[in-house]
Amino acid sequence: MPNRATEEIIKNQVFLGLPWKNVRPHYEKAIEKLEKKYPLAFTIVGRSDSQNADDLLEVIKARIRSSSYAIFDATRGNANVSLEFGYAEALDIPRVIYLSVHGAAHQRSTGSIISDLSGRRRVQYTTEPNLISQLDAFCHEHDFTKRFEKTLTASFGSLRRGRKKSLRALTLKTIHYLTGKARVRRDDLVQHLEAIGYPGKDIEAAIKSLHNRELIIVDRGTLLNRKNRMTGAGLTPNLRLEDKIHTGRRISPVPCACVRVAVA
Repeated sequence: MPNRATEEIIKNQVFLGLPWKNVRPHYEKAIEKLEKKYPLAFTIVGRSDSQNADDLLEVIKARIRSSSYAIFDATRGNANVSLEFGYAEALDIPRVIYLSVHGAAHQRSTGSIISDLSGRRRVQYTTEPNLISQLDAFCHEHDFTKRFEKTLTASFGSLRRGRKKSLRALTLKTIHYLTGKARVRRDDLVQHLEAIGYPGKDIEAAIKSLHNRELIIVDRGTLLNRKNRMTGAGLTPNLRLEDKIHTGRRISPVPCACVRVAVA
């Protein structure tokens, strides 16, 4: 089993393990609301048409290992969710079970699978608004959210209310732009934010504030040869350094200066 201690953890990533057909739509609606308020990146893994079960399992395991926290919805006693929970438990990843106690869903959640998860920490909900409320409370208490709020207070706390609101939305969009991407060019991020109406000086202020508090990190890459290997003293001279941005996933060095979601 891979050692979680040797892998980079994406500090704002939260894995969601849940039944695909009946429960997933409720979480997708919740995520849409929560991403406008919090800097967390919820990740749900599902099978693509070209993906077999073994490949899917490896993707799920990798996503669990790289997450800061994992939420498993055991509604209706889903066997896959139980398996994923066991994997997270074996790696001692912070985790919690969510369970619908509403009507038929609760009646079908009383089998052996739910019994196997008895005694674990669980959060019960009844309706979709109640689920959103529970997830909102989770987001509010997440360590990355607390660091994010402290960053905003330190960087923009003295500004007018309207300015603070605008810069908060900008910093959220900056972080969410990195979600699911191994790396992106800095220019692409800036152009994306400018295209939705933010001025360049505000974008630079947002990047600087997030970097200063290590929510995202700017670092310089290494020159590589065409075989993607470090060339040591014989660095390839014609590779141009570019500003790039990537998330906290472990990737091969690239010829760039990078910005990523912090892993420290």
